[in-house]
Amino acid sequence: MNLKDTKYDAFISYRHTELDKFVAENMHRKLEAFRLPSSIKKRKTIQKDRIKRVFRDRDELPLASNLADPITEALRNSDYLIVICTPRLPESQWCKKEIDTFINFHGRDRIFAILAEGEPDDSFPPQLRYAEREEYNEMGEKVVVQVPVEPLAADIRGNSKREILKKMDEELLRL
Repeated sequence: MNLKDTKYDAFISYRHTELDKFVAENMHRKLEAFRLPSSIKKRKTIQKDRIKRVFRDRDELPLASNLADPITEALRNSDYLIVICTPRLPESQWCKKEIDTFINFHGRDRIFAILAEGEPDDSFPPQLRYAEREEYNEMGEKVVVQVPVEPLAADIRGNSKREILKKMDEELLRL
């Protein structure tokens, strides 16, 4: 498969640990099966009423010697980035690179966070908690400062996988 020609509605970024993988797999399945309720379609002028294709590395990656190139192409060709946030995510250099790459291609307005475990300060990576803005300092020099931002997020935290799945269904429309 040539990812340069493939368009994705969303790209899911996550750590490859048990809970993170569980959330990514189930969210992937739920997003691709999602249909916008007709009551909402009638009230809004929405072009798309379903999500057709979601990129998750385990399902979409071709066999390749350099995984960075297919991931970069998938990020370039994705409309949205969905980040599964747990306290393990900020430790991942690979996930950080995926978020940075997406921001470089599309900006931060099309990034959604899913809080699956922990508190936002521990689970959201810095790229989702802060935005860079250019300002002038007292000497009139242009400097880049980090400004706190609140990411658009769905909260699916629960005490069991069953509870997480239930909350995932409740939060799906937010995404």
